[in-house]
Amino acid sequence: MSQNGLLEQRPATVRSTARLGWLIALGAVVLGVFGLYFAANSGTPAAVVAGDFAILIAAVLAGRSCASAARRGGVNARAWALMAVAAYVWAAGQAVWTYFGLANNHVAPFPSLADALFLAYSVPAAVALFSFKRPGGTTRVGLARTALDAAVIAGAVLVISWYTALGPAFSSEGDLLTRLTSMGYPVVDVVITSLVLVLGMRRQPGERLPWMCFGGGLLLLTITDSTYVKLTFDGVTGVTGSPLALGWIGAFLLIALAPLLPYAENPRRDRQAFALALELLPYAPILVAVMMIAQPHVSEMSAFLLTVARITVALILVRQVLIIIENLTLTTGLEQEVAARTAELEGLGAIVNSSSDAILSTTPEGIITSWNPGAQHQYGYTAGEAIGRDARFLLAPGGIAGAAEVFDQLRASGQAMSFEMEHLTKDGAVISVSMTVSPIRDETGRLTGLATIARDITLRRAAEQELKAAREAALESSRLKSEFLATMSHEIRTPMNGVVGLTALLLETPLDQTQKQYAQGVKGAGEALLALINDILDFSKLEAGKVDLDIRAFDPRTLVEEVAGLLTEPAQAKNLELIAYCEPDVPARLHGDSGRIRQILLNLASNAVKFTAAGEVAIRVTTETPDAKPGATAMVCFEVRDTGIGVDPAHHARLFESFSQADASTTRRYGGTGLGLAICSRLTEAMDGEIGLDSSPGAGSMFWFRIPVPVAQPSTDPVPAAGFLTGLRVLVVDDNATNRLVLESQLRGWKLQPEAVPDARAALARAHEAAADGVPFHLAVLDLCMPDTDGLELARELKSDPALADIELIMLTSTMQVNAADITDAGVREWLMKPVRSSEFYNRLVRLMSTSEHHAPSGTAQLSDADLSAEPSAESSAESSLESSLRGAPPEPSRGRILVVEDNEVNQLVARATVIKFGYAVDVVADGAEAVAATASTRYAAVLMDCHMPVMDGFEATRVIRRRDGGASHLPIIAMTAGALDGDRERCLAAGMDDYLSKPVDAAELEAALARWVPEQATEVPGPPEPAAPQWEEAPQRESPQQVAPQLLAVTGGSAPALDADRLAMLRGLGPEDGLGLLPATTEAFRKDVPARLAALREAVRSGGGPALAQAAHALKGAAANIGATAVSSLCGELDVLGRSGTLDGGPQLVSRLEAELVRVDFELGLALEVAR
Repeated sequence: MSQNGLLEQRPATVRSTARLGWLIALGAVVLGVFGLYFAANSGTPAAVVAGDFAILIAAVLAGRSCASAARRGGVNARAWALMAVAAYVWAAGQAVWTYFGLANNHVAPFPSLADALFLAYSVPAAVALFSFKRPGGTTRVGLARTALDAAVIAGAVLVISWYTALGPAFSSEGDLLTRLTSMGYPVVDVVITSLVLVLGMRRQPGERLPWMCFGGGLLLLTITDSTYVKLTFDGVTGVTGSPLALGWIGAFLLIALAPLLPYAENPRRDRQAFALALELLPYAPILVAVMMIAQPHVSEMSAFLLTVARITVALILVRQVLIIIENLTLTTGLEQEVAARTAELEGLGAIVNSSSDAILSTTPEGIITSWNPGAQHQYGYTAGEAIGRDARFLLAPGGIAGAAEVFDQLRASGQAMSFEMEHLTKDGAVISVSMTVSPIRDETGRLTGLATIARDITLRRAAEQELKAAREAALESSRLKSEFLATMSHEIRTPMNGVVGLTALLLETPLDQTQKQYAQGVKGAGEALLALINDILDFSKLEAGKVDLDIRAFDPRTLVEEVAGLLTEPAQAKNLELIAYCEPDVPARLHGDSGRIRQILLNLASNAVKFTAAGEVAIRVTTETPDAKPGATAMVCFEVRDTGIGVDPAHHARLFESFSQADASTTRRYGGTGLGLAICSRLTEAMDGEIGLDSSPGAGSMFWFRIPVPVAQPSTDPVPAAGFLTGLRVLVVDDNATNRLVLESQLRGWKLQPEAVPDARAALARAHEAAADGVPFHLAVLDLCMPDTDGLELARELKSDPALADIELIMLTSTMQVNAADITDAGVREWLMKPVRSSEFYNRLVRLMSTSEHHAPSGTAQLSDADLSAEPSAESSAESSLESSLRGAPPEPSRGRILVVEDNEVNQLVARATVIKFGYAVDVVADGAEAVAATASTRYAAVLMDCHMPVMDGFEATRVIRRRDGGASHLPIIAMTAGALDGDRERCLAAGMDDYLSKPVDAAELEAALARWVPEQATEVPGPPEPAAPQWEEAPQRESPQQVAPQLLAVTGGSAPALDADRLAMLRGLGPEDGLGLLPATTEAFRKDVPARLAALREAVRSGGGPALAQAAHALKGAAANIGATAVSSLCGELDVLGRSGTLDGGPQLVSRLEAELVRVDFELGLALEVAR
C-alpha cells in the first residue's frame, strides 16, 4: 500500500462506514453507562471491581486491534506491533492491580509490580510513535524545527507536571524507591504527551482522523495517570471505582479505534484557521507553564507591574500569531508545490536518464547542451565529449545539407518535426536514426534551444528490408507457382486430351464387349483425372485469392432448377427422387455470381446423389429476409438434403478442409479427392457467406450455405396470375412426403386449394368422399412411379368412375421410359418430367384448366399451345424432348436465339436440330466472317463456334467480336472443334471463347453448356427470317445395296459395321416424326461433301502439303463423326495428325484405307435408309 500515514496498513477488507459508526456508538454507550454507574457508586468496592475489570478489558481490546493492524503488514506494521506490546504491558499491570484489589480488599502495595508495568509500557509506546512513517521530503531545517518544538513542549509540560504531580512526588516522604516510582509517572506522562503533540502537528491532512484517535487516547491516558498520582498524594482512595476510570477506559477505546478508521483518499487542504492552531499548539503549554510559575509571585507584584507584564505577554502572543499567519499565507501549499515540482523534475530526469533513445538538447545554433546515457550508448561519446560540440559532427557524409534544410524549416515553422537520416557513431559506423526535434521557447516565445530524440532504427530498417525481400520472394514464388500450374495444366491436359479423345475415337470403332469395357474404363479414368486437375487448379486460385466474382442479375429459381436438371440422369440411374424447390418469398431476381453459386450448389447436390443409395435428394432455397426490396440485401440460404449415409458430427469441421473426407473407406467406396467441399467453403467465404452441415450417421445429411445477396429489379413485369385458378381444389398424389410438401406449397402460392395423400388407395377414397360431400376436386396431380398402384393405373380408375371422370389429370414422372399412347389412353392431358420446374408446372396448369371441357373458366378464351409457348418458360431438355415426341412437333423456341457457326453441312444439320430440340431459336452461318456480321446486326443468347473454317476461322472471329464489343454486354461463345490432341481448349479460351465442346458434340454436354451460359429465360430477340431448308442437289444414280454388297465384302473382308447404330438412331429421332428424321438430309449432305474432300486429300498427299492435308482431314472427320462413321472419323484423325506433323509418310496408304471405308459407309447408309422406309 502506497499511501503516506498511519493508514498504510488499513484492513485488506475495507470496513464499511456503517460498521465503524456502530462501533463508535457502542463505545459511547458503554462510557455513558459506566459514567452513570460511577457517579452513583463512586469509591464503593463494587464500583472499584467494575472499574478495574473495565479498564483491563479496554487495554486488551487496544492491544488486539493494534496487533491486527500489524499482521496486515505495510510500512507501519512495526509501529503497530510495538503499540500492541505497549498496550499488553499496560494490561498486564492492570491485571496485577486488579488481583491486588481482590486479594487485599482493594489495598495495593506501593510501589509494586503493577507500577513497574504501568511505567514500562512507555518504552515500546515511545518507540512506536517514532516508528510511524513520517511525511516524505522533510528537510534538515524541518527536522530541527520538529526537535525544537518537542523540547519546548516537553519543557512546558514538565513545568506543569512539577506543579501538579512531579513536585509533590519529589517532596514526598518515603524511601527512595517510593519517591522514584512516584516521580516516574509524571515523567512518563511528560514524554508521551510531548511526542504525541509534536508528531501530531506534522501529520498529513488525510491521516488526521486516525491520529487524533491514537494520539488523543495516549494524551487522555497520560492526563488520567497524572490525575491519579495527584489524587493519591492527596490521600484519595478507590479512584478506579470513580468517574476517573472513564479516562483509562476511553483512552484505550480510542487507541483500539485508530487502526480501524479509513484513510481520506482525497483529503482537502487544511483551512488557515486549523493550520494556525497547529502552529500555535507549542505555545499553549508554554503559556500555562508561565502562568503556573508566575502564580506564586502574583501577590508580591504591584498592580502596575502585573498589568504591564500581562499586556506584554499578550502583545508577544499577538505578534507571534501575526507572524505565523503571514508565514502561512506565504507558504500555504508552497511546500507541496515545491515537493511536487521536485518530484516532477526528478521523474523527468529519471525518464531521460533511463530512456534507451538518445535525448539531447542544443542551442538554436546547434551546440549540444545536454546528453543522456542513451545518447552515450547509441553514439559512443560520453557527456563530457559531446556537450559543447556542434551537433553536426554526428552527421554522416553528405547529410549536412539535408539536415540544414530540415532545421531551417523547423525554425521557420516553430513546430516539432520527425524525419529519418544517417548518423555516425564514435567508431565510424553509419546508423539509421529516426529523429523528433522540438523547439524550446521561453515565456516571450523566443527560441532558446532545440530538444532532440534520436532512435537507432538500423535493425528496424534491416528487418523492413528483409520483410520486403521476403514479400517479393513470396510474390515471385506465387507467380512461379501460377506459371507452373498454367504450364502443368497445358502439359497435362494436352496428353490427357489425347487419351480421352483417342479413347472416345476407339469406342466409336468396332470393338468386342471386353475391349469396349476396357476402353470405357480408360475414358472414365481419364475424365476423372481431368476433373481432379480442374479441382486442384480451382483450389489453387482460391488459395491465392485470385477469385474474381462475376456479379450479375440472375433468377434463383432458374438456377436451382438447372442444377437439378443436370443431376436428373444420375438420380434416375439410382432411382432417387430429386426435388428442387425455391420458397415463394425468395426474391425473383438477385445480384450475385450465379456461376459460383451454381458451382457450390452443384457440388453439394452431386455429392448428395453420389452418397445416397435410396430415397431422395432435395434442393431448397429460402430467405431470412422475405421483405427485402430491390436494392436491399437479402440473406439467402441454399440447402441440399439427402437420405444418404450421413456424417459423424466429429467429422463435420474436417469435411471442409482440403483433401479431406469423412474416412478413408468413403474415398475407396465412392471416390473423390476431398477438394470439392474445400472449394465450396472458400467460395462461400469469398461471397461473405458461411457453409455448414447437419448430419449424423445413417440419418442422411443437410448441407447448407447462406450468403448475403442484393435484390435486383425484376427483368420484366411479372406475368399476371391466371385468376381462374384461384380456389380450384387439387388432389396431390405422391408417395414421397417431401414432394407432397413442395407441390402443396407451390399450389397454395398460386391460390389453389391442395390436399395431399400418399398413395392411390387414399386418393380414390378422398376423391369419392369429396364428390359425395358436393365439393369435388377439379384437378389431380399424380406421381407416375408409386408402389402397389402406379399413377397410370390410378388415372384409369379415376377416369373410369363416372363420379370422378371430370377431374383433370396432370402426371409427374421421374423416368423417360414411358409410352405416349399409354398416358393418353389413361386420360392424362398434361405431364412433366421431375424435377418439375415451377414456371413450367404453372404453365401446364393454366393450359390444362383453360382448355378443360368441364372446368374451363367462363368468359376466358381457351389458350392454345402457341399462346402458352409465348410465356416465359424454362423447360429442361429432357422435358422438351419428351413433350416433343408425345405431341408430334418440336416446341416453339422460347429460351433465346443461338447462332451456329459451322462450315460443314452435316454438322450444321445436327447442331441446328439439337439446339432447336432444347427450345432455342437458331441461325446458321458458314464461316467466321459471316458470324462477325451476324452478331453485329442481331442480339444472340450465345454462339456455337466451329474453330476451323475457311475465310475466317473461329479463333479470329472471336477476337474480332471481343474487340468490337469491348465493355458492352458479354456474348457467350462456345467452341466446337474436332481437335483433341493439341490443347485446343487453352487456345479457345485464350482467343476469348467462354467454353469448349469436343466433336462429336454430345447432346447432354451441349445442353449443359447452354445452361451454364444462358441461365435465364431470355426474351427472344427478333432475328433474321429462318432460312429455308437447304435444297440438296439430286444425288447421282447409285447402285442398289444388293448390287454393291458383293464388291463391298470383297474389299472389307466382312468386318464390323461401318456406322454406329446409336448415332443413326439419334439422327432418326431428330427432325420430322416420319421414322427417318434427319437421316436422309444428313446422308445426302455427307455424300455431296465426300468427293470434294477426297479430292483435296489426294491432292495434298500428292503435292506434299501438310497443312492442306490436315485441313481437309479435319473437315471430313467432323462430318463423319456426326453421321456415325466412326472408322472414317478415326482415319481422318490420323491424317490430321500426319498433316500437322509435317511428314506425309504413310499418307497414301491411309487415303486408300479411307476410300475403302467410305465405300462401306455409303453402302450402310443406303441400307439404313431402305430399312427405315
